[in-house]
Order: sequence, then C-alpha cells, then structure tokens
Amino acid sequence: MKALFASLFTILSFSLVNPNPQGAETWQLRKNESGIKIYTRSVPGSDLDEFKGTCTLNASPQTLVELVTKVKSFTEWVPSCIEAKLLDQNKNQQIHYTRMEAPFPVSDRDSFYRYVTETKGKDRRVTIEALPEYGPQKEDAVRMTMVKGFWYFKDLGNGQSAVTYQVHADPGGSIPAWLANSEVVDNPFETLQNLQEKFN
Repeated sequence: MKALFASLFTILSFSLVNPNPQGAETWQLRKNESGIKIYTRSVPGSDLDEFKGTCTLNASPQTLVELVTKVKSFTEWVPSCIEAKLLDQNKNQQIHYTRMEAPFPVSDRDSFYRYVTETKGKDRRVTIEALPEYGPQKEDAVRMTMVKGFWYFKDLGNGQSAVTYQVHADPGGSIPAWLANSEVVDNPFETLQNLQEKFN
C-alpha cells in the first residue's frame, strides 16, 4: 500500500507568497530527517490533508526549475511515475500528462496538468494544477480530479536554494481519506530525498 500512496500524492493564485487559505489549520511538523522537513495541515471543506516539504539543495533556482519542468525526467526521480509526456508548451506554461503506478488490485492514477513558472528576481515558483477534463479518460486508470500546489525555489546565494514543495490533492476513486492522510508524509519526503541525491 505504501507504493500506492507514493503514487497518489506525487503529482501533485500565482503569487510568490505561499498561499494560506482562510480558515486553514496551522502546519504540523510530521517528519524531520536528513535535512528534510515534512508538514501537514487540514484544509477547510476537504477531508484530505495538504502537505509541505522543505529542504536546502546545492543548485540554483533556475537549475531546479529546469529539472521539475523537464517532464521526460519524471520517471527518474518522481516516486511511482511510469509515464510522463509533454503535450504543449508556451512561454512559461506547460501542459503534460502523468501516470502513477499503483499495486494490484488498485488502479493506476493519472491526470493532465498545467505547470506555470514565475520569476521574481533570482527566485522561482512553479505552480501545479490538475486539468482533469483536458484529455480522454483511460479505462485502466483513475483520473485525479484535484491537484493544486507549487514548487518554490528561493535563492540563498553560493549556488544554493531553499526549496518548498507544497500540494493538496485528491487521488480520486474509493481510497478512504483517513488512510490517504496516514501516508501523506512519505511521498514528499522521498521526492525531496531523490533531489538531494541529484544535487547534494
């Protein structure tokens, strides 16, 4: 089941300030290991928790943007990602399709996404939004209906960046919210670990 939830919570306002929805709970630190901190909080109107992961990487914000928008590389560092295709690209915006593998008998999850890159000085932000109606539904996969989040890379100088990875997602299907929430820490932690291996 761990592999399932790694799949469901990966793919995961265009302000460069972190969003804080009205009424949202304060962040709770759930894991602090190897320089990575993972937080979760409840979101008004949703049974599913939002996560936030933070760390420092030895790479510039632009280098990190180039990685997280290089769709064909997702299968190399995004947990459980088995298919990733760039469908459209225009200036600072991308549309792509991603499929996440889930263990039998649970169906794989997939969706289409819009990635928008913003720049403020040397800092970079990549906003993620699911587009569940963008393309046809596949019979052998469950469409993820809601994913909202971002990557935020703050320049620290000397070739380093403070990284924030934040996502609120609905995996779709019949996965109970309590079970999904119980596993929401592991995926962002593994994702940031994979980036550490690349840059630290």
